[in-house]
Amino acid sequence: QNAEEQASVAAAAADTLQQVASLLGLEQAEDLSNALTTRRLVTRDDVVTVPLNLEQSSDSRDALTKSLYGKLFTWLVQRCNEKLVDDSAAAAFVGVLDIFGFEHFPINSFEQLCINYANERLQQQFNWDVFKSEQAEYEAEGIEWKYIQFIDNQDTLDLIDRKEHMGVLHLLDEECAIQKGSDEKFVQKVRDRHKGHAQFEVPKRDQMTFTIAHYAGRVTYTVIGFREKNKDTLHQDLSAVMQDSQSAFVRELFPMADAAALGSPPQKGGPRKHKGKSADKMTVGAQFMTQLGVLMRTINSTGVHYVRCIKPNTKNVPAVFDMSHSAHQLRCAGVLEAVRIS
Repeated sequence: QNAEEQASVAAAAADTLQQVASLLGLEQAEDLSNALTTRRLVTRDDVVTVPLNLEQSSDSRDALTKSLYGKLFTWLVQRCNEKLVDDSAAAAFVGVLDIFGFEHFPINSFEQLCINYANERLQQQFNWDVFKSEQAEYEAEGIEWKYIQFIDNQDTLDLIDRKEHMGVLHLLDEECAIQKGSDEKFVQKVRDRHKGHAQFEVPKRDQMTFTIAHYAGRVTYTVIGFREKNKDTLHQDLSAVMQDSQSAFVRELFPMADAAALGSPPQKGGPRKHKGKSADKMTVGAQFMTQLGVLMRTINSTGVHYVRCIKPNTKNVPAVFDMSHSAHQLRCAGVLEAVRIS
């Protein structure tokens, strides 16, 4: 980064840049370098090239890496399914879901919120399958039983994803849609909106945080970087460079629709392109909520069996069982209550 805070590829990384460009089928490594360190903004009459600082360029690099990984993974799964699965001959299926582990670190960011949100939703499903369905069956069959109280985490889920209540993820999407939005404004909106919520707490020492009481414990989230992480930050310039690749495979991973939005500057008096739904990219949070909803519908349409994995100790050593640590996991996961009712 120079004195004007304009980023560039370090001379020591020139060979690495050339290798990456070659693997991606790009004619010139300079095209990749420019896409990582600058942005082209389309105005009414022209295209303006804006230099990026070191942090912004690093975000572009990370976004391209994540996009490549995600697209390759999706392609591989689809390829396997095409070769191994005959949908016309399948009468049923057996699915294995590896559930996220609940995460609570000294500093928790957007990733931890998404993971813990998924855990919260899956825990509710576990509660429903084990507690509500068992108790309903006892009542239907006239079996005498003692009602067992269990934690209903619907309040926490509403705090995160309820649109009518402007849950945390919806407030984040709203802030991402504002051109002059910021993490500071987002956290203030969250604090103001949910300060009276039973599962929400406001740390006094750090104004850039908020706390959610999850089923497994309270987690304090630091909102620095939330907006950028929630956006689809793979800029159109990078998509356009990938589309210009000499490799047909790379072009397949980055279809023309991803790069078309950049286009040429509009002609004066020319027809304006109308934005359709395809142009309105969903945020990461919105995609996560949608995908989680699809997963829950799939789970609800199947017969579910649960396998709970308990981490015996925090030192990652064999044959050592920490009683209190194991009991805490069983209690948080609702396993102890499940044993009582069954």
